[in-house]
Amino acid sequence: MEQKINLLLIEDNPADALFAGIQLKKAFGDAHHLQTTDYFLKATQICETKKFDAIILDLSLPDSRGLDTLKKFVSTYNTPIIVYTGMSDKLVIKEAKNSGATDFLIKGETTVELLKQSILKSIEMYNTSNK
Repeated sequence: MEQKINLLLIEDNPADALFAGIQLKKAFGDAHHLQTTDYFLKATQICETKKFDAIILDLSLPDSRGLDTLKKFVSTYNTPIIVYTGMSDKLVIKEAKNSGATDFLIKGETTVELLKQSILKSIEMYNTSNK
């Protein structure tokens, strides 16, 4: 049996978190484990004790906002980070990728297949570059 993909979703909007969870269930079925949190500080505490295959990160959290949130995770945790946000500004997308995001997904535009491919591609790219 294949090992489950272990994901952390950091999202403060309950509706967005629920929707992402539904999409992940459709994409991976029982082949994934999803943990969610809504605050940057809670996420850092979780990451101190658990290893994730990928982190799906909203850039607008109650205790951390914008690209600083991403930069803090990239500099601290050795995990692929997929930005999942409502911001579709091309400059923000470029800056996120330059800051270490393995991918950038826009809420409302992300299909189940796009989400699945983003996660699998991010994990594969990250594993290949860190061998």
